[in-house]
Amino acid sequence: MPKKSFKSNPAMAFIGNNTQDTQDTQDTQDTQDTRALSSVDSIKTIPVHYRLNLKLKREYQEYLEQVSWHDRKSITQYINDLIAMDKAKREGI
Repeated sequence: MPKKSFKSNPAMAFIGNNTQDTQDTQDTQDTQDTRALSSVDSIKTIPVHYRLNLKLKREYQEYLEQVSWHDRKSITQYINDLIAMDKAKREGI
């Protein structure tokens, strides 16, 4: 059985010869960010969102899927709203 060669494959030839496209993309990316640089940009910013990995009981997963669909929200938005309501309820703490 002959050994497989990818040199004659047209898809690989396409991938290997697009250096001009890559440079054009890099030039476009360089011009995308038009914000004025200031001393504030050099300070490390705190992320706006917080990621959390939850291990839930299967029944809670099913409930979250059903109630978030019923409320026409994502599960993330539903949980955010639950936290906001609990926070408002506990304002005095």
